[in-house]
Amino acid sequence: MAAALSRRALLGGLALGALAMPAVARAATPRVAIVGAGFGGAALASELASGSGGVLDVVLVEPEPGYVALCRSNLVLGGIAAADSIRFGYDELARRAGIRLVRARAARIDADRRAVRLEDGTALPYDAAAMAPGIALDYASVPGWGRAASERMPHGWIGRAQFELLDRQLAAVPDGGLIVILPPPDPSRCPPAPYERASMMAHRLRATGRGDCRIVILDSKERFAKMALFLEGWERYYPGMIEWLPPSIHEGIEEVDPATMTVRTGFGVYRNCALVNVIPAQTAGIVALESGLTDQTGFCPVRPEDMGSVLARDVLVLGDAAQVSPMPKSASAAASQSAVVAAALRSRLLGADLVIASYSSTCWSLLAPGDSVTTTGDYAVEMARMTEVRSYISSLTDTPLLRHNNADDYDAWFSEITGRIFSQ
Repeated sequence: MAAALSRRALLGGLALGALAMPAVARAATPRVAIVGAGFGGAALASELASGSGGVLDVVLVEPEPGYVALCRSNLVLGGIAAADSIRFGYDELARRAGIRLVRARAARIDADRRAVRLEDGTALPYDAAAMAPGIALDYASVPGWGRAASERMPHGWIGRAQFELLDRQLAAVPDGGLIVILPPPDPSRCPPAPYERASMMAHRLRATGRGDCRIVILDSKERFAKMALFLEGWERYYPGMIEWLPPSIHEGIEEVDPATMTVRTGFGVYRNCALVNVIPAQTAGIVALESGLTDQTGFCPVRPEDMGSVLARDVLVLGDAAQVSPMPKSASAAASQSAVVAAALRSRLLGADLVIASYSSTCWSLLAPGDSVTTTGDYAVEMARMTEVRSYISSLTDTPLLRHNNADDYDAWFSEITGRIFSQ
């Protein structure tokens, strides 16, 4: 039965642009190129190294010297986690059998020639490629803002330098100062994160004697993830500090002015802001755009059964760059997808039995120390579509013990996943 299933899967994969040759016909060690070493790409490399016995040649392409886990950065902003706790090196990962770390920036995937083209012109041939490039920011999506403006009005959304700038600016906000946060439209990475960021900013301000500060959230959406939970939490922990305004009230962002630290909306003007956190619209990472892997959404459409690109042969896409709604763009989703992609690659390249894809995602959001709310979903492929088969969201009636356990679970998950990827 397993052999028949694997044969059907192989034939179906060929029809959809899977590998052109079964593994038994290959003389050389199969080559897998992974672009991007965030949670998705690094977890995939780790999974392939531990589960394939060194019989795959895994090339991990990543220009950064180390990984900054920005999924936990809000806790650093809040003074709850140390900055070093979200920084990881690639040395241990690169020492594992079968992994070669190439410290370079990928320019694009050449799917026709099965090669990763690096910015210096080098070509890395592959039998299968996995793309995990994360997101890129649309610097033109907020009037008056752009790449240069982000040095005054930081996004703090990608990259260590931007996050550290945001952290320094928060530390310098005087008591009574005004902070404005502009959350992005959907789809975006980690939808609840801007609101957790507001919570953690408020916590740090109060804890450091700056309780008269005000945080105004000028949203691009009428509703947001875990909205009722955040609104109740803000009233409980930070009364009078956080104000959330949807576009139907503020009437849209007309312009931001980094020189004067001003935000102008259709309804009013916020002047002399102490900090403006602009989180713009997002797309898949630039290398995915340059490789022709994105559609009109700006993200990469994939087959849910294996995360294979529907636009390029022999390329799989995972993590924030992939468009697999209703599955959110979260760190835990990327880790879950890495297991499916690893199984698909072993099946295609090594003739391993096909594993039926299943996924999960949990998004933790800290309202205050020891009070975390969660959304959890399990996902499966039904009628060739990604389908949520089970979901859970924290309730306004949760006990303090349950909320505290949620926070402990998040700590435990983060410790386990980063240890498994970066330290084993």
